[in-house]
This record gives sequence, structure tokens and C-alpha cells, in this order.
Amino acid sequence: MEPNAADRRDYTRHPRKLKALVLLDDSWQPAECKDISGSGIRFKTKARPETEKMIEIHVDSLGRFEGRVIRHVADGFVVQLSSSPIIKEQLDEELGEPQETRITDKT
Repeated sequence: MEPNAADRRDYTRHPRKLKALVLLDDSWQPAECKDISGSGIRFKTKARPETEKMIEIHVDSLGRFEGRVIRHVADGFVVQLSSSPIIKEQLDEELGEPQETRITDKT
């Protein structure tokens, strides 16, 4: 029996409702992060960039990322992050912490 998509995941998907901006055709477009993992983000937005297109992303409280659009969904699109394995692991760990205990200023 072949494992389902959730069983094949390297990182846990975390539901989040965060404001985001995506850079499309030299213009920042508003979006909402619906869920995020160490390897990807699902956005709710009216924008429909081409699949396979590399885009720049900024997610409130998490920072800047780059990724490749891998598919469209009914209310937006999904991006596979192009971050290094270390960055993906750090993101996954941060996402797993309770939001109210997360340290955002490390100075």
C-alpha cells in the first residue's frame, strides 16, 4: 500500500493566518499564508503566477523566502521553498513552537 501525501511529508504542515507579500512581475501583491511547513507555503490570493515560476515572498513575523510555484488551488497557490535544509529545519522548529512563546527579537 502506497503512503498518502501526509505520510510522505518531511515537515509538519502548520495552519497559520499570516499576512504575506509575493513579488510577481516586479510588483508586490498581497496574500495570506494559510498553512506553512519547512518546505512550502499555501497562499490565499487572487494572483495566479505560472506553475514552475520562481518567486520572492515575505511572510509577516517569519521573513523573506524564495520558492517555486508548484500548483494552483481553489483560492490561491502553493510554493515549494528553495531554502537550504538547515533553514527549512529551523523554520520547522520555529513553527512547532507555541506562537505566544516564540522569540522574535534575539538581541
